[in-house]
Amino acid sequence: MSIGTTLDPAGPLAPSELVLLHGEHFASKALLGNVQLLHCEESVSAARLGEAILAASFLACDEAGSIRLEARQKKAMLGLRKVDRLYAAPGDRDVAWPAASLEEALGQLAERYDEDDSHEVRNLVYGWLAQDSGSPWQETIERIKAGLAERGLLDRIDEKRLKILTVTRYELPPATGVLAAEQGWELVRQLLDRCQRERSAVWKLLVGELKSAISARTESSDTDD
Repeated sequence: MSIGTTLDPAGPLAPSELVLLHGEHFASKALLGNVQLLHCEESVSAARLGEAILAASFLACDEAGSIRLEARQKKAMLGLRKVDRLYAAPGDRDVAWPAASLEEALGQLAERYDEDDSHEVRNLVYGWLAQDSGSPWQETIERIKAGLAERGLLDRIDEKRLKILTVTRYELPPATGVLAAEQGWELVRQLLDRCQRERSAVWKLLVGELKSAISARTESSDTDD
């Protein structure tokens, strides 16, 4: 189990991955749109779990210094009014998160979008998701799994269905379950709770930015008559 008071970027599992592997501590079951956790038979809301994954990654990067979360105003409505936005400014390049993790990607995306001052949190998430889908929250979860599989921490299994459709699923090896238990989930939970309690304005902006990105990445259903 984790000790100390801050998350260590050098740990084998990034905060977003710890949320995934301890999902019952970050989300509960909903009436619809649930996803089964890797380490147990329990299912939780994909939207709530995805939100916790994204929020934890941004707050952990901010705490470690690999990005800096900055609230500021942006002109809207052709400059007629200003709106509050949350930006992820580039931080310390020397902060090394696990390879193929969301946290590693956020530092790279912050630098890329900073070049034209478009490094709003929503744009980083939109860029990271890469493509629209019917369920971007589910896609968020799948991308975290893919990153773990790239490092050999999840087993990726591709199955053919109907002879032409390939479906990918992931299984949790016992060794990765041990790693997750050793790192624990408490510090990540504390990070989220502390932001809600002590930086409520930032938390409100962060959640709004995440939901905006998810909405923009949600495929529209054409219902032409």
